[in-house]
Order: sequence, then structure tokens, then C-alpha cells
Amino acid sequence: MALKGKEQIAEDSWAFVFERPDDFRFKAGQHVRITLIDPAETDREGDSRFFSLASTPQEAGLVIAMRMRDTAFKRVLGRLQTGDKVLIQVLLDVPHGAFALHEDPSRPAVFLAGGIGIVPAFSMIKDAIERKLSHRLFLLYSNRRPEDAAYLAELQALAEQNPSFKLVATMTEAAGSARSWAGETGRITHSMLARHVDDPLLPVYYISGLPEMVSVTKTMLGRSGVDEASIQAEEFTGFDLNKIGGVAAHGWRRSIPIAAMVLAVAALVILHAGAAISIFRSGLGGGSAANSIWYAVMGILLVLAIFKIRYFAGHHLSGRDRTGNAFRGHGDHTEHRQDGPAGPL
Repeated sequence: MALKGKEQIAEDSWAFVFERPDDFRFKAGQHVRITLIDPAETDREGDSRFFSLASTPQEAGLVIAMRMRDTAFKRVLGRLQTGDKVLIQVLLDVPHGAFALHEDPSRPAVFLAGGIGIVPAFSMIKDAIERKLSHRLFLLYSNRRPEDAAYLAELQALAEQNPSFKLVATMTEAAGSARSWAGETGRITHSMLARHVDDPLLPVYYISGLPEMVSVTKTMLGRSGVDEASIQAEEFTGFDLNKIGGVAAHGWRRSIPIAAMVLAVAALVILHAGAAISIFRSGLGGGSAANSIWYAVMGILLVLAIFKIRYFAGHHLSGRDRTGNAFRGHGDHTEHRQDGPAGPL
């Protein structure tokens, strides 16, 4: 598919619009796999990621949205120009339990989204409104500040125009915003939910956001008496809402393992040299067998230590997303997990 355009939708967040063939079918809330074609750079995570679609089946284009981080994949994606192409794949059969709106209109749908986790909820809410479904829709949408909230203006407009949809936006760091905020503040809690949703045990819940947010929210719902079968969840990996701020914030954290490795190697060299001096002074020098054994043991320990340190540093510098994109089925999402779609970066 060719890129049709891109736009900034929040601070550090961008949406990319790709062409859509007439025979490309999907359900609102579903995700796709995007693969870069002959990228100028790559990393050990590869050239493919899974993303939820922000567009609806009724729209002409395919839209993905993400937090922009300093990774090879996103650098290449961010440099794409109109007309440049990527490979986009979608599952022909949506798996059971995938992120898709339930069919029973007597049960409200409550979306609990954090940060860029808004993407599948945005698609599903727009789709339900466009198809004039009779479901009651609630969205509790948490961000640090208003400027971090992707699609906030669009959601506010939808809520104003559609009585069946209620938006509750909340900011956890509103005091640090350059914009005034008169809405809810703090994280999504049981008391916040109870204030805005009648009969909280009746709805089907859809949770999407960072793994930590998803886990805490599921626990909160469970303690409130919500049945597990009434909860669907997607985890987004590949970003940390508390550490977004470009390459600089990313870079100093990555330098820590390198510095630790250098210091550890220096310490081992000093210890080795100290041991050699001690052996020489104790009279074991002069090419004795004991001296050779001591040096052999020290050399083996040094090599093993270096290999362990390199493994540790490589593990932490690998760029693996431990915080953003793997929903029950996605990749660097913004991104959902990259082990393949299971229903859901």
C-alpha cells in the first residue's frame, strides 16, 4: 500500500494514512501487520510491526497511529514520503476473542484506554456511531496532559454530537500542562467508573494501554465484581508514557548498561593485575607451575566475566519492547507484540 499522508495527532504522536484496495476487509478494532520494504536501516527487532487500525471499515484509507520513538522502524516510517509503499497484511478470519464490539446492544460497551491505547477504541466507537448501532458507549480515556491525548478533539466532537456516547477524559499530570484542564484528573479508578457508568456490572469492558495499566485496571474491575468473561484487554508495548520526550530521554537510559560494562571490565582488569603482582611478590613467579595455574584460572574467569557482561548489556540494549505494543495480539504499537496476532504495536 502507498502512503497517502501523515499528520501529528498529539505531542510525539503521528497518524499515517495508507491507500486501501476495494477488497481489503477488516473489522473495527482489528490490527494489521506492517512490513517496511527495503528499509534504509533495520535492527534486531526486524522490519515488521503489528498496529491497530484507527480507521473504520467505512473509511477510504487505512490509518495507523503511534507514539514516535527513536527506533530504526519508526525512523524509516517517519521518513516515508507520499507514494512510498509498505506491505500491509490482515488476518482474513478475525479470531474468537479479538478486540471487536460485542453484538448484544442491551449491554453497554465501556472502553478504558490509556495513551496511544486509544487507537482500537477510537475505531470501534466511530464504527458503532457510523453504523448507528444502539449500543451505549462509554470511554474513560487517561493521559498525562491534554497535549498528549491523541484524537481528543475528535472524541469530544463525537460525544457532543451523539447522546449514546459519553467521553470521560482524565489527566494524571494536568498541572504540568500548558493548557487549562477542567475535566477529571488522576488515574481511572472504581470511584471514577461508578460516577459515570450506571450499573458497572452490566457492560462489556474493553481495556487498552500499557501492560501495567491493563493489569491494574483488570484487577480493579475484578475487585468491583465484574466477571472476567466481560473483560477484553489489549496491551500496547514499545513506549513508556512517563519517559516520552524524544531521543535525549531515550539515550541516557541506554548509556547506563554501557557505562556499567566499562566499569566492570576495568575493575576485573585491576583485580587481575593486582592478583598477578601479589603472586609475583609471594614468590610464585619465575615461570613456576603454580604461577601458570593461577594465570590460567584468572584468564578463564576474566573471559567468562566479559561474556556475561556483554550478554547483560546486549539484553538491555536490544531494543526489545518491555513496556509498549504487544496487545493480546500486536507489535511496536503503539505497537503490539511481535510474536504474531493472537487476537490482539
